[in-house]
Amino acid sequence: MNKGAAEQRYLETSIATASKEDLIVKIYDLLILSSQKALEKLEYDFNDIEGIHRLLLRAQRALSLLMGALDMEIGGDLARNLFRVYEFWHHELVLANMQKDAQRVARLVPEFRDYRETWVKAIAQFKAQQRTNVTPTTEPGSSFAAVG
Repeated sequence: MNKGAAEQRYLETSIATASKEDLIVKIYDLLILSSQKALEKLEYDFNDIEGIHRLLLRAQRALSLLMGALDMEIGGDLARNLFRVYEFWHHELVLANMQKDAQRVARLVPEFRDYRETWVKAIAQFKAQQRTNVTPTTEPGSSFAAVG
């Protein structure tokens, strides 16, 4: 098996076995990686229009996944506010793609990283709380990821 196939298999396995919460972090990783690579191309390989487009489109899809993962009923105002943030980011990436504007992407990447770190911390706290608060009344399907 070649290295690329092994990496693909590892990725597929890690996604298939990840919790809903961990998938949110993986989507953020995809968003950050795609945006960062697009930014690098915009700054250093501006003539690769197709490559830039594909990377920004991948980042836009990641944001669509984050928007689709929100449960407005369970998440309430938090979910609605996150949706607005994701929607704004998506719009900015669309404009960056249309205009090939590196500055739009450059402004967003630090925000993506900050939100990812916030999710990582919140998920860690949630999991720690779940371990200490295991009671018979805990619903088996309850999940922090329902918010986002």
